[in-house]
Amino acid sequence: MGFTWVPPLKTGLHTGLFVSQMLDVPVKPQEWLTATPLREEVTYPTARGQGVADVYRAPDGHPRATVLFFLGANAAGRDDADVVNLGNALSRAGFVVMIHWSPTMGLQANVDPEEVENLVWAFKYLREQDYVDPERVGMGGVSVGGSFVMVAASDQRINDDVLFINPFGAFYDAKGFFLQIASGTTELDDGQQPWAVDQLTRRVFANELLETVQDAAERADLQRWFVSGDANPTSAELAALSPGARTVAGLLAAPSPAEAEELLDAMPEDFQRNLTRISPSAHIGDLKARLTVMHDRGDKVIPVAESRRLAEAVAERDNFRYTETSIFEHVRPGGGRSWRHLAAEALKLYRHMYGIIRVAH
Repeated sequence: MGFTWVPPLKTGLHTGLFVSQMLDVPVKPQEWLTATPLREEVTYPTARGQGVADVYRAPDGHPRATVLFFLGANAAGRDDADVVNLGNALSRAGFVVMIHWSPTMGLQANVDPEEVENLVWAFKYLREQDYVDPERVGMGGVSVGGSFVMVAASDQRINDDVLFINPFGAFYDAKGFFLQIASGTTELDDGQQPWAVDQLTRRVFANELLETVQDAAERADLQRWFVSGDANPTSAELAALSPGARTVAGLLAAPSPAEAEELLDAMPEDFQRNLTRISPSAHIGDLKARLTVMHDRGDKVIPVAESRRLAEAVAERDNFRYTETSIFEHVRPGGGRSWRHLAAEALKLYRHMYGIIRVAH
């Protein structure tokens, strides 16, 4: 009766059940104690046509707190076991969950700035549904998706209506992130350190650069030399490239941080504008929602330095929380080094998620 009627106890129970469901532990009691959610595909209007999403919700249809979630550049797809588990776990914790899906970013390993606009449209659509409480709608996202929801939630068409934001493993500034990828370095507590860039990150970065090269033959050569690794370019072949293609080649050839910055500054103006469009750093002043940020310290896809910079930039906000973990592989559960370590990290995750899950109760 206490867990049912007393809100803090009810939130605590649901938070504990959610954490155990998400982590790599043998017992998953959430599935025993809560109803199986409905999962349905929905379409909604966007500026470019139709968006597609999966909605997870309780079968009773009562208006509930809701979260719009964006996976970002997730090649695993909507039916990935971790994605389905997340949707079900949040729904069992009391939320309606709408997981926005981007074919461009999900299947082609691209960063599509237009998805920010699609998220704004998805949010407006979501608030109008009968099973949604329009006063309790937040947004969440992982990886690049976390960065995009921060930008979308800052949009003046919806920023008064977004209750909370929870980005996990996101970047704060796109240009700074690209500089780290190009140079293979990142800034940590003890200064600039080598960073072994994850293959997915490298592929997305290369795709973004190659799209700026107009000549198809030059694109093919750059792909062959720097992405596929089928051959090494000669100095004569590099010298024969157009100026734009030479800039891209320089960025793909592991330059120093100083060289990478100079080369990025030489990229086309529309490329530079798109970096600003997708950078939370350029929009954070318009974000009104409560902001809770998570990042794993060992992240090889997006370095933890990005969320630390975000935390520094918004440290004066009174509605901000930052949590670092060490039990994820980027944004997927990875287990702890020991049971004691896993328990300590699970407690941190519990404290972080309690403030979010209490919105649903």
